[in-house]
Order: sequence, then C-alpha cells, then structure tokens
Amino acid sequence: MVKLLPTARTDRQIVLLLMAATLALYVRMAAPDMLPGDSGEFQFAAWRLGLAHPTGYPLYLLLGSAWQHLLAVLGLNPAAALNLFSGVVGALAVGQLYRLMYYWLDGPAALRRATALFVAAYFAVNPTFWSQNLIAEVYTLHALFVLLILLAVPGLEAIPPARKRKRPIITTPRLVGLAGLVGLSLTHHAMTLLWIPPLLLALWLLDGRWWRSWGLLAAVGAGLAPLVLYLYIPLRSGPTASPWYHQRLDGSVLSLYRGDWASFLDFVTGRSISVGFKGAAEALAGLGDAAFLWRLHFGWPGLVLMALGLLALARSGRRPLLALTVTYALLQQLFNLFYNIGDILVYYIPLYLVATLWIGFGVHSLAAGHWLPGARPSEPQDPPQAQDSAGAGGRPSPGFLFGLLAIGLACLLPLQQWRAYAGILDQSQMRSTRQQWEQILAAQPPANAILVSNDRNEIVPLFYLQAVEGRAQGMTGLFPLIMPDPRFADIGATLDTALAEGGERPVYLIKAMPGLAVKYELMPGPGPLVQVIGPVTAEPARPVMRELGPLTLLGYTWTEQGDQVTIRLFWRVDQRLPGDFTTTVQLLDDRGDKLAQHDAPPGDVYYPTSLWKPGEVLTEAHALPLDAARQARSLLVGLYRQPDLAQLAPPLELPLAP
Repeated sequence: MVKLLPTARTDRQIVLLLMAATLALYVRMAAPDMLPGDSGEFQFAAWRLGLAHPTGYPLYLLLGSAWQHLLAVLGLNPAAALNLFSGVVGALAVGQLYRLMYYWLDGPAALRRATALFVAAYFAVNPTFWSQNLIAEVYTLHALFVLLILLAVPGLEAIPPARKRKRPIITTPRLVGLAGLVGLSLTHHAMTLLWIPPLLLALWLLDGRWWRSWGLLAAVGAGLAPLVLYLYIPLRSGPTASPWYHQRLDGSVLSLYRGDWASFLDFVTGRSISVGFKGAAEALAGLGDAAFLWRLHFGWPGLVLMALGLLALARSGRRPLLALTVTYALLQQLFNLFYNIGDILVYYIPLYLVATLWIGFGVHSLAAGHWLPGARPSEPQDPPQAQDSAGAGGRPSPGFLFGLLAIGLACLLPLQQWRAYAGILDQSQMRSTRQQWEQILAAQPPANAILVSNDRNEIVPLFYLQAVEGRAQGMTGLFPLIMPDPRFADIGATLDTALAEGGERPVYLIKAMPGLAVKYELMPGPGPLVQVIGPVTAEPARPVMRELGPLTLLGYTWTEQGDQVTIRLFWRVDQRLPGDFTTTVQLLDDRGDKLAQHDAPPGDVYYPTSLWKPGEVLTEAHALPLDAARQARSLLVGLYRQPDLAQLAPPLELPLAP
C-alpha cells in the first residue's frame, strides 16, 4: 500500500526545490542596475530609509533597506540588490502557493502534489507577476502576504488533521494570527483592504458565531497594532532622510511633504499624487481591455479550466472557499475598472493568483475523475479513507495514472507561457537608464542646473545618483505632476515654474523635445541636453490680427532660403482649445487653386494644442516649395482635428502681394 499521509519532510523538500528553481529563473533575468520610474524610486528611498511615492510602503522600505545594506557588504550595488529582493520574495510566494494548493485539495497525496506543483509553476511564469520579480517593486511582497493570509484562514483545508476535527474551527489564536497578518500586510500595500470583506464572509460561513467571542477584540487589536509602522512616513519625511521631497528652486524649497496631519492623510490615501477614480461610463468602457488581459494571461484553455474549477468547488460544497475567492475577485476587478492610475496592470496580480487557484481545482477535478459518469465530487473525510492511490498488488491504479497524465498535459500551459515571454521579460541587459544618465552628466550641466523632463520616470534616476552615489548634488529635477499644483500641470507649466522660480539658475531639458519650440527659445547643448532660454520673444514681420475660433493669428514671417520658403505663424491663445488639432498652411493661386500645402500638429507630442493656455503666444513653422510660393496670391491657414477632419473654425485666407 502507498503511504497515505505525506511526511512534513517530503513537502519541505518539494517547497525548497521549487523555490530554488524559481529563484534561479528570476535571478538570471533580473535587472542589474538602477531603473526608471517607481522601481528607481524604491532603490534610493529604501537605501536612505526615506520616502517613496504615496501610499508609503513602510514595511517594504524597511525590509528592502536591510536587504540592500546586507548585500552591500558583499559588494552588490543597492539598485541590483533591491531588484534581487523582489525575486527572493517572489520565489517564497511560489513556494507558499504550493503549500496552499496542497492543503486545499483532496484525494491521493501524489495527485495533490502534482496539481500543486502545476499551479505554482503556472503562477511563477504568469507574465505580469514574472515581470515584477525582475525589478525593485512592491507587488511580489503583496502576493506573498495574500498567500500567507489565505494559509492562515482556519477551516479551509480539504482534509483537516484528525486531532483537530472536534475542536472549534475558529479559535482565538488562529483569529488573532490572521488579523495580525492582515494588519501587517496593510503596512505594505493598501490593496489588502479588499480582502477584509471576503475574509469576514468566509469566517461567518465557517462558524457563524465566531464574532461573539472575546477573541474578536484581541483580533481587532492584533490587526491595528502593525499600523503603527505608518509613523515611518512623518519620521522619515524630512530633508535629511528624503532630500528629493525638499528640492531647492531659487530662494525657496519645493516641499512635497509638509509634515502636517492633512499631508499625512493625503499621502497614505494617494491624493497627493492626484490619484482618483473614473466615472461609471469610463469604467464600463474598460471592460473590453479587462477581457483582453484575461485572455492574454490564460488563453481559452485556462479560462475553461478556471470555469471548471469554480464548478468543482460548487459541486463539492466548499462554500466558504468559494465565497472567499469569488467575492474578492469581484471586488478587485471592480476596483481595477474604476481606479484611475497608469500602472493598473500590476493590480491584476492578486486576481491572477486567485484565478490560478481556480484552474488548479479544475485540473484536479479532471485528474481525480470527478466528471466521469457516476462519479461524485470528493468530500472531506479522514485520511485513511481518502488517500489510497494503489490498485491490486500495490501497483498504481489506472485512474491514478490517468490523473497524472491529465496534470502532465495541463503543464503545457506554463511551458507555453515560459516560451512566449522569457525573451520579452528578460531584464538582465537593462542598462539603458545608467547609460542615459551617464551621457547627461558627461555633458557637464552646471552644478546648479534645473533638469526637466516631460516624464517622471526619466528624472527619478537623478535622485538615485544623488542619494546613493553622491553625484550631481546641487541639481534639481522637475517633471509634470510632481505635485498636484497648477504650476506643474503639464510640461509647459513646469518649465514656466522653473524659469520663474529658479532665479538665475539655468534650465535644461534632459532630451530633445522639438514641439516645445512653439513656446520657448531653445538652444541645443552638449550631449542630449537642450537649454531653455525663455519664452518666444520674436514678433511677426507681417501683422494679421485675425481671429480663428479661440485663437488670434497675430501675424507671420516669410523667410526664403534655398528652394524653400518658411512661413512662421504667431498665435495668441484666447480660450482653451477642445482637443489636439493639426495646422494646415496652403498656397493658392489667383483662381483659388492649391499650389502647395504643409500640414503638421503644432507643438507635436510635447506641447499639443490641448495644452495651450489663454494668454500664451505661440509660434509654429511650415516649409513649402519656393517656386509655388512665388506664384501664390493668397495664403490659407486653418486648424482641423484628426481623424474626423473637423475644423476648429473657418480657415483664414490672407492675400499675398505679387
């Protein structure tokens, strides 16, 4: 006879081997240096035990800092160390997923192990989760906490140990431990809040009287106690710990955290970075994108197995487990549809985790033959009656072999994911951020320069260089929406603020942004730098002063050079424009026939017409053939919106002297 209950040693060995293989995959593909965006921010904030972006992530920064300083002793730079931290935590999460799936399944131990291994491998190569294990990010630790919380829920095991069968399902120690884990998880990521209603529902279905005990008060205290860690935010918000939150302009300091109670609430809720929610219509319009993501990550085979798993849970009477996972999935999916944030894709990771669990139940139900004619879904029972997988003479039964074959076929799903995404996700050669900033510093901008980009992600590495490597200490880095203030509403407002409040400090773009020439005098500098001299000061040589909807055409200049004529238009903005428009400039003969035409969006992608503000004077240039210009008798100027070609206003026709 096959041994009925797995030994603790066997499963410890499986978990350790699984984590080692997963970690080897993640380490081989991890980013080796500093990164842009949120990842770059965590790399320097953790090193200095300072602030990252809201909502704070105090537990992650404390653990990450300890890890960085530990590996620094071994000579690893802090950026690479924190990238590896994600892989280590992700491998731990994959190991806990194996344990969770094993405990939640019933039937022969070998089939449970095989299914649990399939589920762990499938989630390990889920492309979104996989990507977060290669960079410094918070989502692998959140996934680990989700798994630990699910493991801590009492009474969800398919085959509970016999010695606990007559004890209350929800004891005070188990309840306090579960609440403490939820509270600790909240000090890392606020999305843990979405697990609280499903957990309460599951506990009520397991034992409707659990909340009447004195253990409830102890559990509330255990859940609230870890939140003291949020004191990290005001304690580490000063210029010593977080200098990037207190940057110098001219005689003032741009403080992104003021230190009062209102600032604290804005910070932990995300309001200080203008995070909000979409309206119902916009959220519903995102259903198509959500469906695409589900198909992309699981394909039709995965989605079918997912539905099969839900049916298997319903047939087997696992109401608490079904209520827990389905309620959470609905809440998280609704949140993802309404939450107005750019990186919403990573908020699907816990959803994909739950979906992978459902797929595991679907695969296991096929392997165990639950859908064969006359078969009944397994019910929890004592191990001696549930675990025998051998046939006569100690040989594996045909049904058992069929089950292993079914699981083996299911393993084609993670194999396909690995083959499809390994090359795409590999970050091991990701050194472009370092190269970009080495080029910027090699251009030797002045020591007190204000460096500006239209993209926050591109400025973040400057703070890493300052905080970790001690370079470029006197420079200030600005970008749109650095704080919820009209002064930083867009790239134009940000540059206006830098020029107005920076005093005599020089202002540089860290890359070429040609569209900004509509508003500013720009001077290419060494390397990738472009100096912003100030607003456009030129005036039109040929005055016009005619209105075109919300704009006034002040005039234009006519410059002939070579075989071209350059017509430079000067606009005054009287009202905001309703979107992004394209300018058309046409040369007409004396009969009104078109001789030449040039169309281009003024401001290009960096300062399109939707960003133009009342009172601004802007200029754009159009090049046309000189021979057509010399025959022209009138100039047609208009603006239209693509792709419907709707005009901003009737175009202007300006007479030209022969």
